[in-house]
Amino acid sequence: MSSSYQPPPGWSPPGAQFRTRGNGVRTVVGTLIGLVVTPIGIGLAANGALDTREWVIFGDAGARWGSTSQMVGGALLLFLVATLAGYSPFGTVIAGLVWGIIPGIAHFTFPDDTWRFVEDLPRLSGEMHQALHAWLMNGFALITGMLLIGSGIAATMRRR
Repeated sequence: MSSSYQPPPGWSPPGAQFRTRGNGVRTVVGTLIGLVVTPIGIGLAANGALDTREWVIFGDAGARWGSTSQMVGGALLLFLVATLAGYSPFGTVIAGLVWGIIPGIAHFTFPDDTWRFVEDLPRLSGEMHQALHAWLMNGFALITGMLLIGSGIAATMRRR
């Protein structure tokens, strides 16, 4: 006789019907969401920060709410990408690499070419070019990338 308890035949633990086995679709969807939402959040936060700098310098307090709402909106979108790690850690890590680590390291490696690269981005206004360059120059791209990668790694470690 075995010393361990054997469950009855056909028994499964509660909640087993909700488990998913296909992680491929989850990874693709999470990666696409992360790659699309991250640059939007970065753009909103960077543009809001640039506008904040201008209203502080020029004393135009009337523009304060627009820039504050842009920064909060960008932060919420980046928060969404970080929480996406619970669904697909790979998507959050890829978004952190593509939109944070790689541009941050490229700026530190080739600082003179960063402005030219940002200027070549299509469909952006001059203010947005300036905001993205300031985002890169101040190191926030690298910080954002590290935080997104960290949330992806933490979610992976938590699952194990």
